[in-house]
Amino acid sequence: MDKNRNLHFETCEESAEWFDACYMADYEYQMRSVDFYFDLRKNRVSVELEHKIAKCVRELAKEQNILTRKLVNEWLKGQLRK
Repeated sequence: MDKNRNLHFETCEESAEWFDACYMADYEYQMRSVDFYFDLRKNRVSVELEHKIAKCVRELAKEQNILTRKLVNEWLKGQLRK
């Protein structure tokens, strides 16, 4: 791929192959600095829900105008206090 063109890839595999084969310092002049933040201390756990349950939870959260994760966290906190 020509160094003077914008990069565009049709698939993740295509981009991975390109990045594996190229030396990024050759493209440094096209890069810009970015600021970002992440917190490694957050504890995230994934729990697989049945489709119908997940749909109902999302609908309830939408009705209450809150995020689904907030609704689930409130329910779990309530159960853990018992």
